Amino acid sequence: MAIEIQQWTVEEYLALEAESEIKHEYIDGEIYPMTGGTGNHSTIIAYTIAALVNLLSESDCVVRSSDMRVGVDETKYVYPDVSVACGEPVYADDSEVILLNPKVVVEVTSPSSIERDHVLKLELYGAVPSIQGYLILDQERVFAQWNLRSESGWRTRQFTDPTDEIELEPLGCALRLGSLYRRVKLGS
Repeated sequence: MAIEIQQWTVEEYLALEAESEIKHEYIDGEIYPMTGGTGNHSTIIAYTIAALVNLLSESDCVVRSSDMRVGVDETKYVYPDVSVACGEPVYADDSEVILLNPKVVVEVTSPSSIERDHVLKLELYGAVPSIQGYLILDQERVFAQWNLRSESGWRTRQFTDPTDEIELEPLGCALRLGSLYRRVKLGS
């Protein structure tokens, strides 16, 4: 028996988002609910935001939480766990709920999102010209993948040592990997 997948228009999606208690991502007519995260997930996001806010306090960059929707194009909208825009923000309209020019985005993976974050979102973020870096953090182990835009695509580096410094070249700062995992309970 075939299962019919409902195709949503952008207008239907935006109307749903305006009324919904949970967030949804929208990719070419399909809607994906954004379920709640774990303690590790929210702690890593909080430490990442705190570190970036501190490091960028004297710059023209603004750090945003996962409440900020990012427009990839007219048929794709996602909610990165963290986004950073520098200079004047560009929004899709006056409501300022869809950011069009983040410079760096961050995703914290879960077992259910790991493939999506490493494959689909890498492709989606690559389609946004303003995004110069994409940081992926694992919630179950000390692990980061830093993807830096280059002329030939993403240049990728991985980090696993808590003392590692992740150079976020587009932002002119570096994050110490271990500082993002303080008080995170990791499996043995």
